[in-house]
Amino acid sequence: MLTQKVIIVTGASQGIGEAIARRFAKENASILLVSRRAQALQNIASEIAHQGGMAHAVATDVTDESQVENMVRICREIFGRIDGLVNSAGISPLCPITQTSLDVWERTLSVNVTGTFLCCRAVWPYMKERHEGGILNISSGAGKQAHPNWVAYCASKWAVMGLTESLALEGFPFGIRVNALCPGPTATPMRLQNFPEEDPTVLLQPEEVAEAALFFFSEGSKYVLNAAMDVRKRPRG
Repeated sequence: MLTQKVIIVTGASQGIGEAIARRFAKENASILLVSRRAQALQNIASEIAHQGGMAHAVATDVTDESQVENMVRICREIFGRIDGLVNSAGISPLCPITQTSLDVWERTLSVNVTGTFLCCRAVWPYMKERHEGGILNISSGAGKQAHPNWVAYCASKWAVMGLTESLALEGFPFGIRVNALCPGPTATPMRLQNFPEEDPTVLLQPEEVAEAALFFFSEGSKYVLNAAMDVRKRPRG
């Protein structure tokens, strides 16, 4: 399905980002794996290669403008093109507002919002030049419905939704499709750190979210933009 497509996936060292990278590689996409965790990325790249896929790891802090620009340059040098971007890098501090320090607030917005903005901006000229490209921003159910004790995370994910809508309108004349995926509670390391006593079997699995993400890079989605697709697991019983 994704043969000859080159897709950048941020947050690819674990959780939803890792699952998306692995799933897309199975569809014969060439994947640029992006995260701050260099060794984890290398391990995933090696496993993808062992399974016959194509992946290259670039350790990158998505909040750093120069690192993001360098990451995109490397992608162009290695693969020669950029067809897609999945912004999955994110953090999710859970605490009431009185315990949310300014550092936590700013770091959450920096990773979840500024990082998404920087990556979108970095790939934009290449997609615009080719008059083609797809961007998928991993938001959250918390980007549509707020939750208590999660002020920084909710604010950041609502911002991602606004960024997605604005870019979808800006990119439409140039063939750049921008959409958002809004997973419900998912069994990722980040989720389990916040809710250690939660039963992971009742949650979405990252691989299930990856299946939904695949749609946005399929032939069937070529006219889809500014979508905010919910992914939810049906309750038991």
